[in-house]
Amino acid sequence: MGALIDRPELIASILGARTPIVILDAPAGMGKSSVLALIAHRMGAAVARSPQPPTGPADGSTTDTVLRLWDIPPYTAPLAIPEAYVSGNHRLIIAKRPDTVLPGQARALAYGQATLIGSEGLTMSYGELERLFGSASEDVAAKSGGWPLAVFNTRLFEGPADILRAFLEAEVLATMPDEELVALQRMLVEAISGTSAATRHPSFSTSHVPTTSPLPLTAPFLMRPDGTGRPTLVVAGVRDVLREAIDHVMERRLRNAGSAKAIAEAYRARGLVVEAICAFQNAGLFDNALRIFQDAGGPFFLYYFGPQAFDTVLAGFPLTFSLQTEVLVLARALQSLKLGDISRARRLLIDRFGDVANDYTQVFSSRSVFSRQFRAFRLVMLLYEDYFFSEELLERAYALIAEFPVEDHLSRGSFYNSVLEFYIRNRQFAAAEEVAQRAMFHYRAAQAPLLAFYISLHQTLIRLMMGDALAARRYATQSAAFIAELPFESPNDVRLQVLIEACVEYEAGRAEPLARFLNLEIDGFAHGEIWPSLLEFALHYGSQALGEHFSTMAARSFLDRWRVYQTSNGQFQAMISIREAAVLQNANRWQEAADTLSAISGRVDRAFVLAGGEPLARVQERDELALALIWLRQLVYEAPQRPGLDQLVTTIIGNLNLTDRQRMSAEIWLAYVAKRQRNATQARAVLQKTFGDCARLGSIAPLAEERVFLQELIDNQRIGGFLSTVTGNRQILRKLRDSGRLDNQSTKMANTLSRRESKILLMISEGAANKDVANTLGLSEATVKFHLGNVYRKLGCRSRQEAIRSARALDLLG
Repeated sequence: MGALIDRPELIASILGARTPIVILDAPAGMGKSSVLALIAHRMGAAVARSPQPPTGPADGSTTDTVLRLWDIPPYTAPLAIPEAYVSGNHRLIIAKRPDTVLPGQARALAYGQATLIGSEGLTMSYGELERLFGSASEDVAAKSGGWPLAVFNTRLFEGPADILRAFLEAEVLATMPDEELVALQRMLVEAISGTSAATRHPSFSTSHVPTTSPLPLTAPFLMRPDGTGRPTLVVAGVRDVLREAIDHVMERRLRNAGSAKAIAEAYRARGLVVEAICAFQNAGLFDNALRIFQDAGGPFFLYYFGPQAFDTVLAGFPLTFSLQTEVLVLARALQSLKLGDISRARRLLIDRFGDVANDYTQVFSSRSVFSRQFRAFRLVMLLYEDYFFSEELLERAYALIAEFPVEDHLSRGSFYNSVLEFYIRNRQFAAAEEVAQRAMFHYRAAQAPLLAFYISLHQTLIRLMMGDALAARRYATQSAAFIAELPFESPNDVRLQVLIEACVEYEAGRAEPLARFLNLEIDGFAHGEIWPSLLEFALHYGSQALGEHFSTMAARSFLDRWRVYQTSNGQFQAMISIREAAVLQNANRWQEAADTLSAISGRVDRAFVLAGGEPLARVQERDELALALIWLRQLVYEAPQRPGLDQLVTTIIGNLNLTDRQRMSAEIWLAYVAKRQRNATQARAVLQKTFGDCARLGSIAPLAEERVFLQELIDNQRIGGFLSTVTGNRQILRKLRDSGRLDNQSTKMANTLSRRESKILLMISEGAANKDVANTLGLSEATVKFHLGNVYRKLGCRSRQEAIRSARALDLLG
């Protein structure tokens, strides 16, 4: 430490100790040897620097009061403290490192004959620094934290970082016990991040680990509690170097199986499950790592520790080891499902269990040879495969839940999560809500916020299907709260939340958030986890928003991308074709829409719909019902005066499997048919009911999506004027017009353009590109495209140049 600096307060406290033995127990750099040298200079004593203690007092002597000083060299095995010091009153001051085992120390402390002064006692106080440095003491204190080495040897910190790193590794970390090294590493990570570094599974009890971890005895000069009790780094410039040094030392120790096991157990004791597994894997102790992985939930590990940790842990197991272990095969299959790769998940199961793994009749039979865990996972996988449950399969599936213990909340919750998708697909919303609440109960009991988030997301979807935008908004707020609880990053789930919130806004009349999502996030969404009900919504809302606010080409391109993503799933292909027909219809390309519908194979076609009767009233399967509706929409446009058409529409409205949202659309068709058949009274009555439902549920999107029919109805004075007499109806009409989804009757086109749309139209007429418009108005390019789409639609144009020419012809540019 260079020249000795007097520390009178510390020396006085050492010499004034009430015990005959004082032990300075601290690592390198705390000034132990310097303090002994100062005491030797003041007291005229000698310092013994060897593993052997200084010569003790003469046997039986009671008058020998000479002070002995013993500086034990590092990396040595000292002899025991002489009995004369332990049982007598003779003075002995010892300087040692914490890793040095000193025989007799524990006995002396137990007898009250010794005082232990650790690093905290040797740290220089603010008063000491003020006496030495005067006005500069505050700066010195901030930089050094009172660490003597940092105070008096600035070279170590101002020179090359490798010198400091070498010192920390050799003098501080090399002999630090594994448990203390783990504690220091975690405190450093938490000090840097400002939060707890652990992501815990509820089955790992950490009640014995304090919320604020105790400081390692060997390194309090590096990290000390701040005013809130959180460990903080107190030596400027040490943090990054210390972290590198710890990682280097940890890497060396993990190569040794014995040390790696101790480190892994230390991680596990602190609830650091991911780190414990990785430590065992690095040492080649895969069975130990697997046991922790299983205790942490096995495939459910993902939901507690996040996708990044899940991927890291699975990558640490050799492939041959994984394929021999059921829990790891299931975990890898789940990993594939989360990436949207259903084919790879099936392949993994076949490689491990054979072709029978994908035979549902065998897997869920009463004589199934598969484990309970496998069958539960296979049930979850059906959710991703969009498999249509038969009543028999559903009954067999329900028998599975009896096998789970009542406290197995994860398995029970996941069972209800699986059958939830079945009820949603079959539009059995009462049953879906019931199993969703059961799943939520179990997931909350299991302290699994990510799984609870999925249930809230499903509940939001249910309400959107029902056309209840107000309840959907409440559930979307709940799902956002669950996402906020996650202690890890989960980008795809955040993306799902953004999508669902955008759909809720779309229902309420704001299409811009959905347009922004489609422009910025759709690629990441499309390559991630996809559930059938979620894909159904993405297809519906995405194609509708793009067709309304961008172009028909954009909407069809969007659908074509999904057609490629879902090439292996025939049911999704039918769903995509149905949405493509709807896009063409909305673009007034009805013949192309009819051709697209005719190409869809199945029992539901034009003839089926025209036949009407009980078959039409009882269509149940999701895609068949959607196909019947889109065919009926086609017929309403082609021949609204066809005899009996109103009865066909009434029949489909009476189908109990329709969602409220679908029923609202069909009611608008019925009003349109009634108007075309000169029955304005019925048209007004039907529309009044539909508008009332929309006002009650806070949803205007079903009306906006049928504007190809609604516009003509509203423009009719006998119908539109009647609706406008009701305050709630006027508010809905105003929202439709303000959102650009319904035109005014006025021939003055300028009245239909909002102020922002007019400004954008003026700027593009002057040659501004979308990017320039966005920068000038402080908008995103997606928002500019959104407003341009409204301008094109209102002017009846398909391109920028057409819009400019029309605007000039209508004298809209001033």
